[in-house]
Amino acid sequence: VAIGRAIVREPRVFLFDEPLSNLDAKLRVQMRIELTKLHQKLNATMIYVTHDQVEAMTMADKIVVLRDGYVEQIGQPLDLYNNPANRFVAGFIGSPAMNMIDGKITGISGNSLELELEGEYKVKVMCKPGDSAQSGARVEFGVRPEHLDAEGKGDAKIPAKVFAVERLGGETYLYVNTHDGKEMTVHAPGDKVISEGAEVSIGMKSENCHVFNEQGLAFERLAA
Repeated sequence: VAIGRAIVREPRVFLFDEPLSNLDAKLRVQMRIELTKLHQKLNATMIYVTHDQVEAMTMADKIVVLRDGYVEQIGQPLDLYNNPANRFVAGFIGSPAMNMIDGKITGISGNSLELELEGEYKVKVMCKPGDSAQSGARVEFGVRPEHLDAEGKGDAKIPAKVFAVERLGGETYLYVNTHDGKEMTVHAPGDKVISEGAEVSIGMKSENCHVFNEQGLAFERLAA
């Protein structure tokens, strides 16, 4: 009703403040589609406030990520997903969230960083080191669940043990503990056969990884 009252006035800008927050999951999906169709039909600017990053990713042409009243990053949904400016945006955009692993810098070149993860696993990431990169500096290494491989394929491998499995039909999520007790989420095909308690080797390709300095800012990634 409120949307209808606004439409008849033919405004150039609509403001939505979490309009779907009280709906059940199925109805939220339907209403996201209806609001997207309405936006296309009216060809008006819509400012949409939400804490639901799925709504932001699926409906927005441009996202402004705010924290404590400050703008963390502005960009198109996939730009924020693939190139988060900092640790906060990386953890907020994407469901399940990006995996984070503690590490330190062991080598620096003009276009890459060599890292040691959890005290023993080596990986080289193509990125611009910048002024904050110093050998021995602590960093956080980020990789999304879909960029991990439970069969150990990739540039780096970390041994882990599966403690929970979510089978969703078309996809499966593995929840694992590394030897240092770090929890990670791995996306796998829906027909992946694996059980709780299984020992696995988690592989990752460095081109899909992110590195954040001690202030939480991302090192700019480069194409491999």
